[in-house]
Amino acid sequence: MENAKVLVAGLAVKQLPELEKVCEVTFAPAGAGKDWYLANLGDFDALITGKLPVDQELLDAGKKLKIVSATGVGYDHIDVDYASSQGIIVSNCPASVMQPTAEMAFTLLLALSRKLALYNQEMRQGNFLDTGLLENQGQSPVGKTLGIFGMGRIGKTLASYARTFGMNILYHNRHQLPENEERALGVSYVPFADLLSQADYVSLNAPATAETYHVIDEAALSMMQPTAFLINTSRGSLVDEAALLRALKGKRIAGAGLDVFEEEPDFNKEFCQLDNVILTPHAGSATRESRRSVLKEASHNIVSFLVNGVPVNRVN
Repeated sequence: MENAKVLVAGLAVKQLPELEKVCEVTFAPAGAGKDWYLANLGDFDALITGKLPVDQELLDAGKKLKIVSATGVGYDHIDVDYASSQGIIVSNCPASVMQPTAEMAFTLLLALSRKLALYNQEMRQGNFLDTGLLENQGQSPVGKTLGIFGMGRIGKTLASYARTFGMNILYHNRHQLPENEERALGVSYVPFADLLSQADYVSLNAPATAETYHVIDEAALSMMQPTAFLINTSRGSLVDEAALLRALKGKRIAGAGLDVFEEEPDFNKEFCQLDNVILTPHAGSATRESRRSVLKEASHNIVSFLVNGVPVNRVN
């Protein structure tokens, strides 16, 4: 498609050289509101969106839209079903966020294991804890069991990190992997209830869907061991935060590492009062390398379809 027009929304970057070589690229003004998009989206063939919610109203305004690309693996901020009904392709960028998000999950696992949040907090207050006391000692993940909920690209990468630490790895997924792939990854498939009850660490690496909404609720938390940790680097909607807070305050699980929240950026500040929780600001893919890569991947999504007629990373 010649002279394709692409709108880039909600990104600080102002240059996309791979895309600008073959398309006419416009960057939305910083801080542009929904009214701006409703007034201007009709001129464009493609949309690249950061965190801009792309709902039915915006899709209707994009009368020429042929493709929308998210700049990450998650696409729950895009009304995919309605886009499909209008013949609009939706793509994401799974390859770029795979490694950094898995890194973040394993970083949280290690930090929880070794009580880094507590140590850092006490040292900053001038307290040199006596690590000879049992309550001030962490634990090694070596030989412990990691339960991965969602064995996609990120889950598989996380499994590879855990394997180097000699961890036992269980997983639950919508579909069980082929036996040869399980052997290669060193993982074992179990029912979700078994994963919860057997894991020392439960890592959530599944997408936000109707099926995964509040998959970690009061009942799920009650199945976890009191010594177990919950790690969430996927989407906040997978966790019933009210139930999690009750479990953490009641010491029914050992702690949590949370990179995502039900409400962002206005997250529940009750988590800040707990010393068995590590909080990060949805930073799973926030590396310079990943951000450069994801822009190239989103650009490739657009060029591959509009110029070459081949949709890639398609989610609908």
